[in-house]
This record gives sequence, C-alpha cells and structure tokens, in this order.
Amino acid sequence: MSSRGVTLAEVIGDLERNHPGIGARVLDDTGKLRRFVNVYVNDDDVRFEGGLDAPTPDGAGVSIIPAVAGG
Repeated sequence: MSSRGVTLAEVIGDLERNHPGIGARVLDDTGKLRRFVNVYVNDDDVRFEGGLDAPTPDGAGVSIIPAVAGG
C-alpha cells in the first residue's frame, strides 16, 4: 500500500480517504497524534522530527505502532 503526501499529516489524510476510520485511531479529538501511538518516518520518531509536519519524502516508510504496556 502506498500513501501520498509531503508531510505526515498529508499521508494520514490520504490514508483516511482510502481507509475511513484510521485517522481516529492515530489522531485524538484535537487532531494531534495520540499519546500512545508511536509514528516513525523511516527510522525517525516524528515526535523529534516535527510531528504531523514531519517531511515524508518519496520512498519514505511510515510506521504506525501502538504502544504496548503491561505487567
């Protein structure tokens, strides 16, 4: 599957158009990345690369990984 966008926000928007409901799993009610969802562009954690404004150059891999906790 390939999604398009210059920024992570655009990629998530494209995913939402093609797979309705995925945006709500990644973004909270205010439109920010959910606290317990880790997102990487290639190997870079987007929290340190501009968040939703993180660039997603052609060929970049975007990984969306739910945090897992427990004891």
